[in-house]
Amino acid sequence: MLGNAYTQQGDRWRALGYSKAINALKSHPKLVTSYQEACGIPGIGKRMAEKIQEILESGHLRQLDFISQSVAVLETFSNIWGAGSKTAQMWYQQGFRTLDDIQEKASLTKQQRIGLKHYHDFRERMPRAEAAEIEQQVREAALGVNEGLLAMACGSFRRGKPTCGDVDVLVTHPDGRSHCGVFSKILSALRASGFLTDDLLWQDSGKQQKYLGVCRLPGQRHRRLDIIVVPHSELACALLYFTGSAHFNRSMRALAKTKQMSLSEHSLNRDVLRSGATKISRGLPLSTPTERDVFQCLGLPYREPHERDW
Repeated sequence: MLGNAYTQQGDRWRALGYSKAINALKSHPKLVTSYQEACGIPGIGKRMAEKIQEILESGHLRQLDFISQSVAVLETFSNIWGAGSKTAQMWYQQGFRTLDDIQEKASLTKQQRIGLKHYHDFRERMPRAEAAEIEQQVREAALGVNEGLLAMACGSFRRGKPTCGDVDVLVTHPDGRSHCGVFSKILSALRASGFLTDDLLWQDSGKQQKYLGVCRLPGQRHRRLDIIVVPHSELACALLYFTGSAHFNRSMRALAKTKQMSLSEHSLNRDVLRSGATKISRGLPLSTPTERDVFQCLGLPYREPHERDW
């Protein structure tokens, strides 16, 4: 709850600290039973260990008593797709307290209107089988455009989770060329079938193209769907990035930085020059045909997707 409170207040660093602590506790092989044990867990500092001790001794954390009642409202508002913590705070300051208030009184962008319309559907996690069927719908549309295209779901689905919040599908072609020009054709096919119901955003970086939208299987809820078309040379880094988890990705990027490298969804680069937090030179991209190659270049043992959920 404290992590959520700091997120809603826009305190990114404290929120990140709580996120790291939560992941550290989840990864610990057994329940923590003392202050000393908490202090010995990587990612748990002294102040966090003191909070854990208070919960162990009293079953409660006094700091929670002082959290403003606004947190629950801010969390609801920021969960509207297209509305972050700053927008949620602005709405709260304007006197809005419910989703009905937002519907009736707030000035909304197109994306926020779609997010509000499907708010409850988006908040409901889908079973793994439904995510697999969504992946298959995208795959069939891709194969209808070019029978050599590959389509694979990433995110929590690829990490083996039993439920998913949304579905990210990567599309590529092994020949490194035939992925060009397929993006709009795949989307057109999915719209024509009625599978895509709302468009949220398109992004085109030149090499990589990304669609963010809403889909719906017959008899199911509306679901968030991202389709990303990437060149095959970027597939390994894209798979790594879109598989996650977010904390795992941050850890990989931080390690790369200590080795004068940089890791992104596009490539792993060596000989990167930095001045403090500023990147002066992008360096040179390394050949990483597979995810295993990325791990090897970073000096790490390979982790299967289901081992990256922390």
